[in-house]
Amino acid sequence: MSTKIESQKTLEQQQKRLGLKRSIQQVYDIGTFEFIRSFKKTLILLGVALVMFIMFFIIEEAPLRRGEELSEDPYQYFINFLGMINMIILICATAYGGSLLVIDFEKQTGNILFPKITRNKMFFGRFLANYIMNGGIVIFYYLLVSFATLYHYQFVPSSLWASMGWALLYTLAVLSFITFFSSFMKSTAMVVVFSLIFLLILFSIIESILSFFTTVEPLFLLTYYSRIITQCFNMPLEDERVSTIPLITGEETGLDTDFAMTLWSTPSHQGALFGMFIYSAVFIFFSFVLFRRRELK
Repeated sequence: MSTKIESQKTLEQQQKRLGLKRSIQQVYDIGTFEFIRSFKKTLILLGVALVMFIMFFIIEEAPLRRGEELSEDPYQYFINFLGMINMIILICATAYGGSLLVIDFEKQTGNILFPKITRNKMFFGRFLANYIMNGGIVIFYYLLVSFATLYHYQFVPSSLWASMGWALLYTLAVLSFITFFSSFMKSTAMVVVFSLIFLLILFSIIESILSFFTTVEPLFLLTYYSRIITQCFNMPLEDERVSTIPLITGEETGLDTDFAMTLWSTPSHQGALFGMFIYSAVFIFFSFVLFRRRELK
């Protein structure tokens, strides 16, 4: 009797292992298909990153061609190249995340009409593949900057790789945010438009308004975290991260209160790390739940 029970347990364990392997293989297959499907898109985005790098390289080289001396500070040299890193991340995340989930409902593909793979595996396979492609373009840009820095200074400061780590984490948060819109909106165009409105306009407006009325650090605004990508090279002290700009004194208005603007330069290392992980986890979770429950209309 005990032998029969043990054999049944062994069989169940083997079935679980086979089921796990099959699930991993299906996620891998979905990811592989995403790489193939997005191949042309990836080449275009790599081209965009390359053009931006060439543009900044020409700007940096022009003074040297006129006989000016190269800056002795390699940090300032490659920080100049990172002026557009936020835009590169935004363009790539929008291109990949905009159609990540909505495309099946928009075009009524066989994945929804005649599903052979569960939505769970479809979601994680697609998200992982698109994040890898998105992160790969960010790494590609940083490699170009490192080669330019190495060419002039014969070494690459280690803080460049720290900045790349923050950029990749911010990429994850932005892609998660855009994927959330893709999980319930009707078309790719709507996802792109709403994502750009939030990331380029709305968050900036909210931060500007709040700076007049509160001194609270805007850790709830996704775009605030992008500042650590460049600020990590020369991280200010805790009490130097925030500054107050007086605008109108109480004597001028006849009121008891002075009006000032509170500006935060960057989140702390701990704040950025936890904030972006929480942002990513929350929006991945809600994207997953909405995608699983969404019905074809």
